[in-house]
Amino acid sequence: MCGIVGGYAAEGLDPAPLEGMLASLTHRGPDEAGLKSFGPPSRPYAVLGARRLAIVDVEGGQQPVSDPSGRYQITLNGEIYNHNQLRRELSASGVETVNDSDTALVASILAAMPMDRALSRLQGMFALAILDTATKTLTLVRDRIGVKPLYWSQLGGMVLWGSELKALHRHPALPRRLSDAAVRAYLMFEYIPSPSSIWADVEKLEPGCLLQVSPAGITRRRWWTPPAISESHGGSLLKWTKSIRGALGVAVSSRMEADVPVGYLLSGGLDSSLVAALAAGQQRTPIQTFSMKVDAPGFDESSHAAAVAAALGAQHHTGTLSAADLPRLLDRITATLDEPLADSSLVATWALMAMVQEAGLKCVLSGDGADESFAGYPTYLAHRLAGFAGPARGILSSALSHFPVRHEGVTLDYMARRFLDGLSHPWARRHQIWMGAWLPEELSVEAEDWAIVAAHAAAAGQDPVARAMYLDQRLYLPEGVLVKVDRASMAHGVEVRSPFLDYRLVELAADVPLEMKRAGRQSKIVLRQVAQGLLPPAILKRRKKGFGTPIGPWLRDPCQGLLDGLPEALESWISPDTTRRCIAEHRDGIADHRRRLWSGIVLARWRDGPWGM
Repeated sequence: MCGIVGGYAAEGLDPAPLEGMLASLTHRGPDEAGLKSFGPPSRPYAVLGARRLAIVDVEGGQQPVSDPSGRYQITLNGEIYNHNQLRRELSASGVETVNDSDTALVASILAAMPMDRALSRLQGMFALAILDTATKTLTLVRDRIGVKPLYWSQLGGMVLWGSELKALHRHPALPRRLSDAAVRAYLMFEYIPSPSSIWADVEKLEPGCLLQVSPAGITRRRWWTPPAISESHGGSLLKWTKSIRGALGVAVSSRMEADVPVGYLLSGGLDSSLVAALAAGQQRTPIQTFSMKVDAPGFDESSHAAAVAAALGAQHHTGTLSAADLPRLLDRITATLDEPLADSSLVATWALMAMVQEAGLKCVLSGDGADESFAGYPTYLAHRLAGFAGPARGILSSALSHFPVRHEGVTLDYMARRFLDGLSHPWARRHQIWMGAWLPEELSVEAEDWAIVAAHAAAAGQDPVARAMYLDQRLYLPEGVLVKVDRASMAHGVEVRSPFLDYRLVELAADVPLEMKRAGRQSKIVLRQVAQGLLPPAILKRRKKGFGTPIGPWLRDPCQGLLDGLPEALESWISPDTTRRCIAEHRDGIADHRRRLWSGIVLARWRDGPWGM
């Protein structure tokens, strides 16, 4: 796991700013730095850099690295889990690598076969910078699911790239022009969808895509196409259970391989518990597990995590997150966050990663990605209900107004009110509204602000659950969940590996009939069957809770000072009267505006921080 940076200009570039770009990513790779120029020393045509977090080939895995001939020069952020298998295959064909690292393996496999074939062989999470010194062609590649980030910018004849926006900001040629469309997307969705970034002159490389730069110009294309979600019915649940258990077991096993100790994040829910259980069954010594006790009613799952750890015989670590921690953590997060992200669970995830770092671990496994592949979110059921509820929206709204507002977790009344907010919109917009913060009518939303959502929605199927899952796999997962995990983990020099994001498992899960994923209020049916005999029965019966931070109740009382000055700070995008109304209603318990207010707080802090305006 690393942070990568670089620059390319066919006519030559100044290499000096690349040193500052690389230094800005020290947190991602505290173990080692490497920077290499290609071409004349004073005006190279390319510079590749990497900060390294040593997980594989700790002693010899320096970057950039090449194939034995020196033609292909590589930097990699991520891990190639099948690098040992591929190395054996290459060796049998007479192809060697310069060291035992997965990055060196990528260089040699690129030298041995065409680009797309080489990429198709890689199993893992990665952002790659590949320089073909023979043709002076640069290729930037992002992994299939979008686990690892990669930002890039074209400034005249020069292309810059980096694992985080802050790296590009260190280059003096990059202007800071805010993208108003990106801000509106953030306020609606809580994240900024690819290919946009918060800055008008920087893009994110989309998951499963590559960008090629040569003296002839720039081209980009998709090298992996995500699977469509099957809408089939029937089949054998037993057969699918065996298939999923086998594929998940292989994904867990491959992610357990490392040259450093590996730990396991444990929320107490099904997904992370299943990963830990499969790992415990493959390891002779007790596994190490990590969970967070959240000091607020309706949010704490630590007792369930402890029960799972005890059942697995794990060495368990539990941290505590309270309202008193929020201001301090918010300061640290927004000082690091180079692009606003409003997922409030980032706070709890940040605290969890700090605990992993303090325990001396650099690598952990998580349960991320299961909900999107196995229909875990309550919004999937909501889509089935929407067709019936639409005509009765007024009656439902009137009835719901008589129920008190509760703040203890994601309560039924909270979900019902959010459900009503989206009912009057087409399905794709409705889905984003349910998952997001501010409503379109509260912002100056333009038609093009929905373009990315519409593009993904156009390729979705007809079944309400299947098409909502399709949208989440392409938007919420890579742009929200995985960004949160990447930023929190990398800020603490920790690598997070997610078996449920193995592309082979994702493709297999896409073929599982829908009724084996969700039926009524029962979610992840086939996963619960996989977990039979591996986990305590109480865990199998639990409904999804989510690993969250009690932003709603904390903003009402102990941390309400965070709302001071917010209407004025957001007035460029939201009417101050609207923000004041939301603050007053939230403080008085009339409404729960946790997501609106938190997105505003993060945006205001980001704008005034080191990476903002």
